Amino acid sequence: MKVKYSVIPFIPVAIVMSVFKLMGIFGLDGNGLFLGMNKMGLTYTVIGIGLGLFVLCILINLFDRKTAPVYPVRKNYPAAAFAVLSGIVIIASAVTKFMNTTANSEYYFMTIACLIFAIPAGFALVLMARAHFVGKSNISTVSMLFIFPALWGCAELVSEFLVATKVSISATDLTALFCYIFITLFMFSCAMVLSRIQGRNPVKACFIYGLPAIAISVAEGLGVICTSLVEGIDVSQILMGIEFIVISLYALSFIMEMTIKSYTKDEIEIIDGMPEDNDEDVYANKYTDTSDYDDLVMSHNPIDDEEPDDEAASEFIESMGDIDDFILGYNRDEYSDNGSGPVATDDSPIVLNTAEGVTKSSSSNDSKESLSEIDQILQDLENKK
Repeated sequence: MKVKYSVIPFIPVAIVMSVFKLMGIFGLDGNGLFLGMNKMGLTYTVIGIGLGLFVLCILINLFDRKTAPVYPVRKNYPAAAFAVLSGIVIIASAVTKFMNTTANSEYYFMTIACLIFAIPAGFALVLMARAHFVGKSNISTVSMLFIFPALWGCAELVSEFLVATKVSISATDLTALFCYIFITLFMFSCAMVLSRIQGRNPVKACFIYGLPAIAISVAEGLGVICTSLVEGIDVSQILMGIEFIVISLYALSFIMEMTIKSYTKDEIEIIDGMPEDNDEDVYANKYTDTSDYDDLVMSHNPIDDEEPDDEAASEFIESMGDIDDFILGYNRDEYSDNGSGPVATDDSPIVLNTAEGVTKSSSSNDSKESLSEIDQILQDLENKK
């Protein structure tokens, strides 16, 4: 599984992006420069590094042919906690932004649309947190709600795009726009993993979109909060920064879980179809771990074998011996080789089935007398006929 190696370049890239974003606020010299770049130059440098990380994740993904497209969710308490916090902050941020927007504002209806999607997105994140808390996601109609965080991200993306088009690109900070792009793509892939939708490969998509989303969102969240504290406290901006950071922590905790516990295509079997009964325990985990599959299922085909196993053959012969005693009424050792009839031995009794009953001799010393009696009985039967 090579896609998990994307975490290695992600760590230094995320640190550099956060440092550059903060230096654009606190590290400028008297000329307003840091390493020869002004604040806007640092902003676009951060965006460029994030896009470079995205391209690197794609390149690493091209060499990955082993990662399974599905992932059975495990217990992850940090992911559950950050999912709940993300839901709360998303709703709080949308409500605060709506309250600060006047009815005659140019983006009033877009703000309402963001609020409409934010409320179900917040509840969906709480339900997603439950899946992380119990370590199991149930396939049901509730899973359809997992798509709302991605829809909320689309609404916020459109809102940021409309704002950006009103100002010159060279004078606009587009970091938030790229944050919502990657957050939307990650949330969509995450919803597919949690709802057990068999997409192209949502597990790898979580790495490809999630890692750039974390790096850019953490840098932007820190930058928004620090800017608000320096220039004047703005509750809506602070909530927006906290929103970016908390969502990033949720994505990071879930990606770290998949980095450690995700499966390869050889270790997991996708069971198609659903059970007909209503028992929730049946196929509770639709993905079956097959890492020990070879130990449980034998590929040995005895029909194709030229020679049967000696031990199995001897057990079969012994069991057939018992069947012979039950069906024929004779011990197999008491038959002659040509199959003509029973042969009296010194060690075993003779058991005979006759028309009048069962006659059994206790020893071979009386065998001649028994045979004469048998001849007499047979003669009497012929005379009666």
